[in-house]
This record gives sequence, structure tokens and C-alpha cells, in this order.
Amino acid sequence: MNSFISNSVLEQLEFDKVLNYIAHYCMTEGGKELVLASKPFGSEKDAMEKGSLITEAKEILIERDIPPISYLPELSEIIYKSRIENSLLSQEEIREVLNLAKVSRRTFSFFKSLEWESKIRAKFSPDLFVDKNFENHLSGVFTPSGEIKDSASKELRTIRREIKDKQDVLRSVVARLLKKLSESMLVQEEYTTQRDGRIVLPVKAEHKRHVRGFVHSESATGQTVYIEPEETLELNNDILSLKFAEKREIERILKRLTAKIREVSTDLLKAYNALISIDEIFANAKYSTEIVGSMPSFNGNEAIRLMNARHPVLLKKLGRDKTIPMSIEIKDQRVIIITGPNAGGKTVVLKNFGLQNILASAGIHICADPDSNLHFFNKVLIDIGDKQSIEDDLSTFSSHLSNIKTIIDEADENTLVLLDELGTGTDPSEGAALASAVLKKLSEKKSVVLASTHHGNLKVLANEVEDFQNASMEFDTVELKPTYRFRQGLPGSSYAFEVAERIGLDKNLIESAKQFIDSDKRKIEEFLVDIERKSYAVNKRQRELEIENSRLKGLSQLYEKKIKELEKQKKEILKDTKVKAENYLKGINREFEQTIKKIRESNADKTVIKEEKKKLEKIKKLEEIKYDEEPELIPGDIAVGDYVIIKNSSTGGEVVEIDKEKGKAFILSGSLKIQVKLKDISKSKKPKEIKKSLYDSNKLISNLGSTRLDIRGKKPEEAEFEVIKFLDEAYASNIERVEILHGKGTGVLKQMVHEILRKDDQVKDFYFAKIEMGGEGITIVELK
Repeated sequence: MNSFISNSVLEQLEFDKVLNYIAHYCMTEGGKELVLASKPFGSEKDAMEKGSLITEAKEILIERDIPPISYLPELSEIIYKSRIENSLLSQEEIREVLNLAKVSRRTFSFFKSLEWESKIRAKFSPDLFVDKNFENHLSGVFTPSGEIKDSASKELRTIRREIKDKQDVLRSVVARLLKKLSESMLVQEEYTTQRDGRIVLPVKAEHKRHVRGFVHSESATGQTVYIEPEETLELNNDILSLKFAEKREIERILKRLTAKIREVSTDLLKAYNALISIDEIFANAKYSTEIVGSMPSFNGNEAIRLMNARHPVLLKKLGRDKTIPMSIEIKDQRVIIITGPNAGGKTVVLKNFGLQNILASAGIHICADPDSNLHFFNKVLIDIGDKQSIEDDLSTFSSHLSNIKTIIDEADENTLVLLDELGTGTDPSEGAALASAVLKKLSEKKSVVLASTHHGNLKVLANEVEDFQNASMEFDTVELKPTYRFRQGLPGSSYAFEVAERIGLDKNLIESAKQFIDSDKRKIEEFLVDIERKSYAVNKRQRELEIENSRLKGLSQLYEKKIKELEKQKKEILKDTKVKAENYLKGINREFEQTIKKIRESNADKTVIKEEKKKLEKIKKLEEIKYDEEPELIPGDIAVGDYVIIKNSSTGGEVVEIDKEKGKAFILSGSLKIQVKLKDISKSKKPKEIKKSLYDSNKLISNLGSTRLDIRGKKPEEAEFEVIKFLDEAYASNIERVEILHGKGTGVLKQMVHEILRKDDQVKDFYFAKIEMGGEGITIVELK
């Protein structure tokens, strides 16, 4: 069941354009027709059912693959044709039916292989056609190129063998005649051709009386006559008769195959309809994947929440990054009055909100956050654009009023109303009064209304009436241009004077124009501009903070990744070292035992043997070293001198300094001094020291290797991590002076380095290198 949304509304809101985007992904002609015929459903249950099937199809695309549905033409007419008694399908039509059977069987197998409960499988698999015998019966008749095989019937094999034999004899006779005539210079060229399926010879016109036979035609110039020699007349007749017999036998075979199709035509039609429906669903799934779409919920008891919705047509045209999303929430206030500058995006907001609702009610995924919630509107009534009618003798204003009358008559509590530039086209005061009355009437009918306007009185109305709410389009008060961002809860100014000033209109003229505005109205506009300016500044700062927060979050994740990588490397080094040590000990043991054996066999001095055994025992003690030993935690407060472990890591060290006010501590891990939060460390027993002969981790960590760090070409978050690590290692190694090579470039890395140096307590001073040493591309750092 479809809703009561007119085709005119669907067209104005560009619903058909989205359907065309989706149809592009279809594999079958029938699937395309289903997509293009899509309409909003009459119930939210139907819409949600289709939406859930599309969601599952997306999961299948991610987890598995695309169902094996290849191209299928429109086949329902062919199947209906087969049902007619004594009907005859062509070779091509039968091959299309054969392909349908194969696609149906492969698709059935695809869904059968799914390892979870599938709604798509449950809905469509029972209708899919699977009959291998039927496929074999049809495919056994055709060659790979689509011709009828000789083996299709005994009669056909016999007829074609006879045709071949006759043609061989004919070619032999014609070759002999052609050679003879060529020697006599009677033929134009030494070749043969066909006329009406019969072999003829090209004879020079002046010699046609010298060749006995039947004249079929002559060339355009009349210089060549095509003659069928009397020696080949009977052979040609025989071959032609056999060709007619072959045609009759092929028709008999095709009739037999058509009858076979007729027997299962009902099942084939079900399979075809199932396949094009599956194709439609997966085309929607592919489209949803492209736009990062989802199916919103429909809950009339909750507020309407359309979050970060991008207009699908703009999304296709501009791309995701350049399409500004809109968010809107409608709860108690069901009438939203949108104000703001011309060409600021008010109409786009109306169309976007309307189109997203219509798409969702058609079960199509929308480009919005998945937690969006909509109400299911049975009607969408709009007045958008100029509908001036010359034929009906209606002005623009009259046309709008006629449309609004229809809207008021038809609107109810399940209606979405979209009104663009309400109250324009007549005297402003009268237009505003009419607009106010229209909006109040629609509010009484409990309709959800979005209306754009330039009338200042409607801004006041939205502030005074309980069911109304102001909204506006954001305006960049610095650049004096729209940002196309929708803001709910605040009215907007039209910015007529500001825009006029920006495009260079005479300032005296603008000041003169301001005198014609009512003082109270001018104050309201100035107040709105001031609110807009402050609001824009706050929003801009908020977006900057969101970007900075995202950057810091990314940096934090990078640090965590680096720490995990270092821990992994440390464990791998310890493991590798232990394996090497054990292998070394085994080698020493074998060598020593062999030495003892030799000594005993040579009756050596016992004191020598005893001394060698002491050496062996000393070496074997190395095996008692523990690797990756779990730290033993100790309860109690942490004090300077305690050994601590950094939580969620194997890094530990001695506490050398505590700042309780800031909740921080400095620990010495080997020669590396680390600043940590007190809440991130635990008091622990000091682990047994690892023999330096096997592995000296402190030596590895403190080995700075160079007093210069090159971060050119690196991303800021990667470079920031390396600079901090480099400074900490340099300070721990008592190095007093280091260099950081950041390059000149755009200055981003230089600014980042200097920001770190200003905040680092370990830094005594920093400055650029001399010009001959690199200038502003290198920063010299002096450490305390």
C-alpha cells in the first residue's frame, strides 16, 4: 500500500533523482523497473521491513559478496508467451530462459551457504527455481555460441550430413567449371557468390551466351552477369530443399523446448520476480554503502531527530566533505520558522528534510546518523518555488494562495508541510499577517510545519507562540557570506545592508535606506546581527575545539600504539636473547662434557676436572634469570625512593620526585627520567636485575646515538611524539645541547616544536641556528 504523497511533490523534492542513482546499481532490467517504480509506503511496518532487508544486504556485501545475479533482460513477457498453446520461442528467447534457470540455481546456493538466519533467504529462496535436469535439457541443445547442435535430434543430424555432402559435390563441380571458364577468359574474376541461397558465377556480360544456365542478376554497371550453371541447378535445388527441411526440424525442436518451458512457467515466473526483487534490494544496499546510509527508526512517541543529514543530490554532486549536513529536532514545537539571508540555504533545508522523510517512508536508507528518529507522515504537502500560471490567469501570489488553500484543507496530524518564502509576493505587512494566520491554522491541525520567510513579524510570532520555534541559517559575519549551516532555536537576519555594502553599493545610499526602516525594526535587526556575530564566533570556536580534540585523541592513540610497539619489541628482544643464551649454554655444556670425557680417557689430574666443573656451574646460573617476570605489587602510599610499575605496562623505575599538588611523579627507569600521573603507577618490589652480560635494557634505552633529530616530512602528531622522546632521552643522558631539524616549509612543524620547547621544564633556552648553518630550518636547544 502506498501513501498519499503526490507525484508532483515527489518530483519537486527530487525523489526520482535518488531512484535513478539506485537503479544504476541494478544488474537486471526488472530490478531497475522496480527501483524506478518505488513509492513511499502507506505504513511504517512496510517501510521498516524493506529497510531491514537492505541493512541485511549491506551486511552480506561486507561479510560475503554480491549474489551471483548476472544481467537479465525483461523476461516476464517471454514466459507468458511460452504459456500459449503451440507457441514458439526463438533460440535467443530460450537461451535467456536457460540463463534465468542457471542464475536462479546459483543464487539459491549462495543464500543457502549463509551461516546465519537470513530474512532475504526466508523471503525469496522458496520462490527460486532449481532444476538441473531442466537446465541440462535446454543446454544440451545449444552450442556455446547459441546455435542448435547437430545432436539436438537424429533427423537434424541426418539432414545436416546430407547438406554437407551435397555442398562438397557442388563445390567440386563449381571449381571445375570456374577453372574452365577462367581459362577461356569468360568470367570476370575467379570466385563464386550466392544469390537467393544458390551458388552463381560472375560472367562477363559480353560472354553470357557462352555459359548455359539461369541468370539471377547483374552488377550495377551491367558489365557482370551472375549465372547459375545448368550443371549445378539440380544440386542447388537439392541443397535448398534440405535447408527447408533443416528449418522445419529446428522449429520442431524449439517447439519441444517451448513446451518444456511451458510446463514450469509458473515456477520460472516466481523465480524471475524473486531475482529482480533481490537485485532491487542489493542495489539499495550498494547505494547505502556509497552514501554511508542507514535506516532511521519510526517512533511517533519520541521527538523527531534527523541528525547530520546530507542532501543526497548535493552529496552526489559535491561529495561528502563539501556537503554541509543539517541536524534538526522537533518535539513540542511543531512549527519551525526559518529565517536568514538570501541564497543562505533555507530552501535546501526544507527540501532536505522533506526528501529524507520520503526516502525513509519508501524503505530507502538515508544519509544521516543511524540514531535518527522520524515520524511516519501519510501526507507531505509543499509550496516551494514559483508556480505562476499564465494558462489559469494566476499571478505568483495567487498561485501560492491557491496552493496553500489546498494544503490547509488536506493537512492533519500525520502531515508534513513545507512552505518556502511564506507571505511573499504582496504587501509585506499583509503578507506577514496572512502567513501568521496560515501557520496558526496548521498548528491547530497538529501538522509538522517547516516554513522559510523574510518577515520579521514571524520571528516575533515564533518567540511568543508555544508551539512555534525560530531557526535560521548561519552567516559568516566576518566574510559577510552564508555558511549554509542550519541553526535551531535562533532567528536570523536577512543581512541586506551588510551584503549590499560588501558588493560595493554606495555607503551613503545604504545609510539613507536605513532611515526608511522603522526604528524598532532596525533595533531588532541590529540585535539579531549582534547575536549572529556572537553565535558565529562561539560556533567557530566550538568547531576549532572539536578539531583540536580530534587531533589530541589521534595523538593519544598514536602514543598508545608506539608504547605497545616498544613493549612488544622489548619482549621479543628478551625472548630472543633467552633463546640464544640457552642455545649457548647447551653448546658450552656439550663441549665441556666432551672435554671431561677426553680428560678422563687420558687419566688427567682430578683438580683440573674439578676446576672445569666449577666453570660449568657458574655458566649454568645464567639459566636462573627470569624474563618478563610479573611485578609483585605492594600496598601503601608512594614515596621518593620507592620502586613503582606503570599500570598496563612492564615499565618500572625508582621514584625520584613527587608533586602531590599536580598529582604527578618523576621516575627513573634506567637512565630515562619519565613524568607520570600518580594514579597511573603502583608500588612494587624491585625485580631481580637482569645480567648485563645477557641484556642491558638501560643501555639500549639511553643510547641516544645522535644530538640531532630530523623530523622533516613527518606528520605533526608523529613528529610531536619523536621530539618529546628525543628531549627526554637527551636530558637523561646529560646532554646539554641538541639540534632539531624541522625545515622551513609551511611552518607547522617549526611552530609545533617551539610550542613543546616553551612548555618543557628541562629546556634552558632555544633559538634558530645561524644562517650558514641552516637558519630558521633548525632550532638549537640548550638543556638544563
